[in-house]
Amino acid sequence: MIISIHQPDFLPWLGFFNKARLSDLLVIGDHVQYRNKGYQNRNKIKTTKGAQWLTIPIVHNWGQAIKDVGINETEQNGVSWDELHLRTLQVNYGKAPFYDKYIGIFEKIYRRRIKLLADNNLEFLKAIFEILGINVPIKKTSEMTLSKAKTELIVEICKTVGADAYISGMGGSQYMEESLFEQNGLKLLFNNYEHPVYNQQFMNSGFLPNMSIIDLIFNHGPESLEITKSGFKGFELNSIRAK
Repeated sequence: MIISIHQPDFLPWLGFFNKARLSDLLVIGDHVQYRNKGYQNRNKIKTTKGAQWLTIPIVHNWGQAIKDVGINETEQNGVSWDELHLRTLQVNYGKAPFYDKYIGIFEKIYRRRIKLLADNNLEFLKAIFEILGINVPIKKTSEMTLSKAKTELIVEICKTVGADAYISGMGGSQYMEESLFEQNGLKLLFNNYEHPVYNQQFMNSGFLPNMSIIDLIFNHGPESLEITKSGFKGFELNSIRAK
């Protein structure tokens, strides 16, 4: 079984969904400590002025696990955070070819006003998996009994779920102890991903990579999965599963 592990990011970029589609199981690392300035409560969209953060306001305590981080419901100038997001999406993607087809899916999740950040993000992930046609089961680390940290934690998760291969982002080579995978009989794979170029809104300002997946979905709709796949330059999946 091939797995990938990722924290519950908000509306992630294309590379995340490529890693998920290659996996037999996606493990959501929600038991680890929340850290500011990551992607758990924000991601980028394209606007007339370039990239802009779409941010969920949060309330949390120092050292709190991601699974326990709450969403701040305080309104700004009489506008709730979810309404602000929806207005921002309408302004910047309202004329995109597939905005009308998909915005209702996201609006339903926004309107639910889910209290916890991780729960909210997982609902968006599941909706996007359905749009893309990615059928991968999800398991949360908060549902497991784990005690390790860093690379040992990854190995522990692999053993807990019965995996024999792990897909890492390319940045993992900079901090993981790769020898631990071989020592534990695990195959280490890398999500070697080159961001594809596609038609965006406001192309007169040039293409912006690393936007949220919704940028691709609103612009290309049913073609989004194939465009996402086109950036993958890594391993041959069938040969890995045959071993």
